[in-house]
Amino acid sequence: MPLPPEETEMLALLTLLACNQDTGLQILSPEISVVPEALDFTEQIALLPAEQIVSVSNAGLADLEVQASLEGSEAFELLSAQATVPPGRTWELGVRFTAPSYLDYSGTLTLSSNDEETPVVEVPLRGTGVHAPQPDIALEPLAVDFGVVPQGSFGSAFLIVRNEGDGELHLGSVQQQGSGAFSLSTDPSGATISAGGEVPVVLSYRPTQDQGDTGALVFPSDDPDEPRVEVLLLGNGGGDLVYPEAVIDCPGQLAPPVWVDLDGSGSSDPEGNTPLSFQWSLTEQPTGSHSSLTQDSTETTRFFADAAGSWEAQLVVTNTLGLASAPARCQMLAVPEEALHVELTWDTPAADLDLHLLDAGAEFFERPGDCNYCNQTPHWGATGTDDDPRLALDDRGGYGPENIKLLDPASGTYRVRVHYFEEHGDEAVVATVRVYLHGALEAEVSKVIHRNQVWDVGEVRWPAATFGVETTALWEPGVRSCW
Repeated sequence: MPLPPEETEMLALLTLLACNQDTGLQILSPEISVVPEALDFTEQIALLPAEQIVSVSNAGLADLEVQASLEGSEAFELLSAQATVPPGRTWELGVRFTAPSYLDYSGTLTLSSNDEETPVVEVPLRGTGVHAPQPDIALEPLAVDFGVVPQGSFGSAFLIVRNEGDGELHLGSVQQQGSGAFSLSTDPSGATISAGGEVPVVLSYRPTQDQGDTGALVFPSDDPDEPRVEVLLLGNGGGDLVYPEAVIDCPGQLAPPVWVDLDGSGSSDPEGNTPLSFQWSLTEQPTGSHSSLTQDSTETTRFFADAAGSWEAQLVVTNTLGLASAPARCQMLAVPEEALHVELTWDTPAADLDLHLLDAGAEFFERPGDCNYCNQTPHWGATGTDDDPRLALDDRGGYGPENIKLLDPASGTYRVRVHYFEEHGDEAVVATVRVYLHGALEAEVSKVIHRNQVWDVGEVRWPAATFGVETTALWEPGVRSCW
């Protein structure tokens, strides 16, 4: 005779908790599982930390309480020491290895838990410290004497920057001190010199007075023993003059497009031969930018950072005796602060090109799905503005740049297009688009384009944060403005 439904359910429950004849009801318990069984860091550069993960899983039916400890070499370090691991979950325990020298190291990771069947699990640890390739800077000569050079003439000389180490040498920004009569004809700032390689540096000397000049060049690098090496510069006997010093107060990082203020008021003359005169210049700016300083001979100046990339400003001050300082240089990096930043430039002075960013499925010039010059701040996605695009810069007078920014894109696909709106006598142009994702340059592509043609540049996929270049042929749109 079949059992009633209630009794059937009770029987099933008792079966799940069934006991064997010896122990009675089974108690729910944790079960530890550890992967890998041993941790081998192999060869690691001495003093450079490396990290690996030990996965501690709970295959049981109750919470697993785990306590971790280390024995053996102090080269190993736990990144956490204890955890409660629910059933079916995993605790990723980080272990760091930092070899203090060029030796073999070993240790043991001990995991103690409330797993009654396996209360202790030991994981052997090992690793070896190895020599890291190191750069070694060498300059020849360490003093450059230009000899006698009449005023109105110039002398030249050169020195060699060598890397005598077995790792790459990275030079920083070369700094000048003392007299402004000396200059770098070739500037090795930012250069990478391979092991055993060398870079020549050409110097110039243009005296402005007959009492002799003294200066110096400071070469910063990542040489661990000599992070800064100085080269003495002498002209017309050297002299004992004290030169004014140029100082720039400026930001190190920018979020384009933005106005940037430069302040030279910290410049001075130790001998008090003031007031100083100022000479500013922009010595580096990103490709496609045609920005310039608003003033070049005042104590302060500014410029519009219209593009992402590297910028450098230079200041030379001159005292009332006509002595010029060595140039002070300020390096700035313009990094987009938005998750998605698209930038357009072109190579002619009059043509008008337009940048477009389209939401998934939108038609060309459609509102609100196409962000462009006639739909500059459309509303996309959810409530709020973080997922809305913005045409931050619209250029109608040639060269560009134009850029569209999106702070926090919603999930989806975004199409990048360029429209050659009007030529103004420029005919064919070369357009260049740069796509920045999370502040980093993801892609840079260029195309020859004619009036009224549309270039399908590519697609941005989010949240994958990837960009794919399209191969669609150039085409002419049926409309030239927003619907």
